[in-house]
Amino acid sequence: MKQSLLVYDGSNSVFRAAAEAATRQADGIVAVRWDAGPIQAFLEAQFDSHPFAFILVEGESVHVGTETVGRMLSRMGLADPLVAGLKRAYAAGGAPVGRLIHGRTVADLDGTFPLSAAAASHLTDLRQVQKIPVQEVPTEEP
Repeated sequence: MKQSLLVYDGSNSVFRAAAEAATRQADGIVAVRWDAGPIQAFLEAQFDSHPFAFILVEGESVHVGTETVGRMLSRMGLADPLVAGLKRAYAAGGAPVGRLIHGRTVADLDGTFPLSAAAASHLTDLRQVQKIPVQEVPTEEP
């Protein structure tokens, strides 16, 4: 099976650490920041836009929102009742959390979609193993 891609908001260290922990516990997943140029090209090819969403590209499917939460938690080995409860919590709290923590509204897009041929062409390089920088790198020189 091809590497799966977890598209996440890498704009703060908490989410980078969460993505690192999730990908460490679930084999075969590479985490890629939502704002990365290649991801933006993938999103444009898949959705004809750049939806700000939690996305898992797995095989020939693109899971978005609660489906990403469910798939990730299941791959991490959590029990089905817990996965179902956390999916409900994400569905109820995703939009407010998006505005509060991310500073933007999470896209009103949820479910599983077939991977388009145009979007698939953007995935080869993205599926290569990458490290997730958890700590901020200083942008100013001392």
